[in-house]
Formats: sequence, C-alpha cells, structure tokens
Amino acid sequence: MASQRFSSGRPSAELTSATITTLTVELIIREFTIEDYERIVELWKQSGLILSAGDDREGIVLKLQRDPDLFLIAEEEQEIVAAVLGAWDGRRGWINHLAVQPSMHKRGIGRMLINELERRLVIKGATKVNAQVYKWNKESLEFFKALGYDVHEDLIMIGKHLKGI
Repeated sequence: MASQRFSSGRPSAELTSATITTLTVELIIREFTIEDYERIVELWKQSGLILSAGDDREGIVLKLQRDPDLFLIAEEEQEIVAAVLGAWDGRRGWINHLAVQPSMHKRGIGRMLINELERRLVIKGATKVNAQVYKWNKESLEFFKALGYDVHEDLIMIGKHLKGI
C-alpha cells in the first residue's frame, strides 16, 4: 500500500499580538482498505453524496479486486478527512465520490487527492479522465472546472442496476 505525505498549513487557536501562528500538519494520502469502510460511508454522508447499491460493502470489495490503488484516502492526524474513488476501465479514468470533510474545504486537500489520482491513472495509460458530478452540486462543478475539467452539457449519464438479473 503506497502513501504520500504532504504538509498543510492551518491557523492554530493561539493568537499572540493579533497574529495567527500557522502549524504545519502532515497530510497522508494512502490507499483505502476495507477496514476504512464505515468511516468512509460516514464521510460520504457528511459531504452530501448520494450513495447507491454499488456503494455497499460488497460493491466496494468488488471494486478493490479491480483497481484498489485508485481508491484514495487523505488522513490528517490519523483522521480521514477526504477520499476519492477512482476507477480505470482500460481506456478512461473515472472519478466518483470525491468527498472532503466540510470543515476542511478550501485547504487544497481535494486538489491533492485529484492530482495523485490523475498521476496514478497516467501510469496505467489513461489519456482522459471523467468525473461524475450532479448538476445541483455547484461547488463540485466549480472545483473541477478550476482543475481544467470541461463540462459536457450535451451528455446525459444513463444507468441500469443489474442486481437480480
């Protein structure tokens, strides 16, 4: 299991002479393990993500059999603060379920996760990556646009549940 360490500055609670002391906090990006499952589901819910049948434990176990190196976790002080579920279909990369703890927004954590995911996809041979974002999620749309992603308003995602066939 690979992990990378990043430094993230954040203001401390200590104020001296009206100045804010910045603490350096270590951010670790590592691969998801099934032991993280309950904490990730909680993060997804806190982030307002819509979960579906494939997000149950059984579905995630299947995902881990295919490309476990693309499901990434960001930890700060041993607390999971963000995650992204990436996928590779042999042609394109996919970004699903990017979630950053709401109190941790605007600190660059989402950007670090996406950058690491993109790096791993390039190693696999991906020349394009797609992110799935609900139209109502304006914050995510703006986030991905700022990273250079194009919005394809003429595309509609369609799907079908195959369980029980």
